[in-house]
Amino acid sequence: MSTPQNPSQPEPALTRKELLDIQFRAAERAHDSAATFAKEANSAAVKAAEEAIKAMILINGGSSVAMLAFIGTLASKDLLSPAQLARVASPLFYFGSGVASAVIAAAFAYFTNLMIAGSSTRMSRSYDHPYLLDTPSSIKRRYFGEVFRYLGVVAALASIGCFIFGLYRAETAFQALAIPKQERVQQ
Repeated sequence: MSTPQNPSQPEPALTRKELLDIQFRAAERAHDSAATFAKEANSAAVKAAEEAIKAMILINGGSSVAMLAFIGTLASKDLLSPAQLARVASPLFYFGSGVASAVIAAAFAYFTNLMIAGSSTRMSRSYDHPYLLDTPSSIKRRYFGEVFRYLGVVAALASIGCFIFGLYRAETAFQALAIPKQERVQQ
């Protein structure tokens, strides 16, 4: 029969080796978690940026194609003067600039993700808490990742702005075409 333990006696403490083993496993989990996060965040950011940029390219590119078809129809029927055709064609500049801005936003999205991933991989890993430490290289890459992120947002906003201004220019051009023929001749 075993003797009951005295409740006032403390539980046996872990040995130094057991504590180091626990700390080692905790460090490995932190390292793995950081690597997994960086990979998943990068994938999510790339996917979201791709979808937004596709939409910007689609609306600006589609508007350009529609304007070209419309202008081609008007030009083939010889309904407008060269000055009127030039006015109707002016939105093309903005829609084309919107496509270019969206492509630039895509490039900035790429560089943002590249810098964020580079920052994560250049952190110092240790087996002592906090397990992950910034290095000068990781800090620099994180900084440039943020710079590229903001530049990408500016380029995306420029793309949307080009689309809106292109719509405005198209509306004013169409309104000018709606003026009765007699008034256009007098102008």
